[in-house]
Amino acid sequence: MRYQLSVAIAILFGGLSSVVTGAVVEIHVGGYYFFPQFANVQPGDTVRWIHDGGTHDVTSGFNCSDDSSLFYSPITTASPTFEWTVPAEFDQDVIPYYCSVGNHCVSSDQFGALLVNVEAHYLSTNGLAFEPAHVDVNAGDAIFWLHAGGTHTVTSGTGCIADGLFDVPLDNFNPMPFVIIQPDEPSGVIDYYCQPHCGSGMTGTIGVVGNDPLGACCFMSTGCSEAMTEDDCGSDWYEGQTCAEVTCPTCVGDINGDGAVTVDDLLQLLSVYGTACDGCPEDIDGNGMVSVDDLLQLLATFGSDC
Repeated sequence: MRYQLSVAIAILFGGLSSVVTGAVVEIHVGGYYFFPQFANVQPGDTVRWIHDGGTHDVTSGFNCSDDSSLFYSPITTASPTFEWTVPAEFDQDVIPYYCSVGNHCVSSDQFGALLVNVEAHYLSTNGLAFEPAHVDVNAGDAIFWLHAGGTHTVTSGTGCIADGLFDVPLDNFNPMPFVIIQPDEPSGVIDYYCQPHCGSGMTGTIGVVGNDPLGACCFMSTGCSEAMTEDDCGSDWYEGQTCAEVTCPTCVGDINGDGAVTVDDLLQLLSVYGTACDGCPEDIDGNGMVSVDDLLQLLATFGSDC
């Protein structure tokens, strides 16, 4: 009863933030490991590193010699735990870190990362090849390349020519380069290669399922449909605009948009007759179903030019 009363008072006076806190995410440190090596966290979560054995530290940074100054602490018998709270500004981001003691990072791969509301994909190398050579991701995802030997780069571009999108080393001192695909990246393929070994075929591709822009689409047979991608439209498309902002010429029954209502339009309608659709040109009356009403409207203008 006292607990319920305390919570009620906290809510009443706007003190709920002091009652509800972020989660605690624990990472164990020992040998030459962080476990889990890649931890999913949220802004406001507290990350707690716990000493399992040995002499280590946690140092924020992008490679084995960098120090981003976000956090640092020894993880030893004398300092067995360290806690750090993820700031709000790191949403949909990656926070890399490593152990700077001796060669723990360079020679023993003691590094890790905090994944803040981001989906991660992990690639590696196999001799003079990226493995896997192709990966499919969504816009906003992170891609890591984990060092497995040799001196390489991860450089965006085709034909061994850089395009400037990203260019990061992949070697003992940079064992975990990564890129984050921008949330507004359109669908497509990003090519990349290793600069020293491109001539030996060390290339890769990233297939991006992007957040393609939407707009108004003009169909000759039905007029305007909103919130469509350019690929889905297949007709006159106006990026970022609504139907109220565009004027669409209409020609009832001209489903394929060739300027006349012919047997080709009739066959196209009959090919999907009786099916449900949303915004398709065969649905002439726009009721979400290709039915006899649409067929009758087409036949009423059959043989006419637009």
